[in-house]
Amino acid sequence: MASQVTVFVENKPGRISRIARKLGDEGINIRAITISDMGEYGLINIISNDPEGAAEALAGDGFSVSRKYVIAIIMEDRPGGLADITEYLHSNGINVSNAYGFILQQRERAVLILEVDDYERAEGLIRKGGFHTLTMEELHNL
Repeated sequence: MASQVTVFVENKPGRISRIARKLGDEGINIRAITISDMGEYGLINIISNDPEGAAEALAGDGFSVSRKYVIAIIMEDRPGGLADITEYLHSNGINVSNAYGFILQQRERAVLILEVDDYERAEGLIRKGGFHTLTMEELHNL
């Protein structure tokens, strides 16, 4: 099981740099990050090499932090790759509530991070469908 750290932050200059500096000072490497603007506040999702340490460090610095399990899927970096996975999940009744991705090797491999409504069922379906999921260790050590 992979996990991400979600930070609820006030939308003010310097918040991202404060988070990045805190994690850097703690020796925690950010592997992927997304930032969602919600007006006066926002959400920052972080995949790091040490999600537990990241959550503790940021909470200790006064941030509102949560951890969520996510599914990390290795997929081909090609047109239609995202559609293949999401259509498969949809056809099996799984709702994707959040998703983001990044490329490992251009035109070869990418990683898709998914938050879903039924994590355990989705993970089983994904494997059954022939898609490869990453363990927490594999994802956090990319």
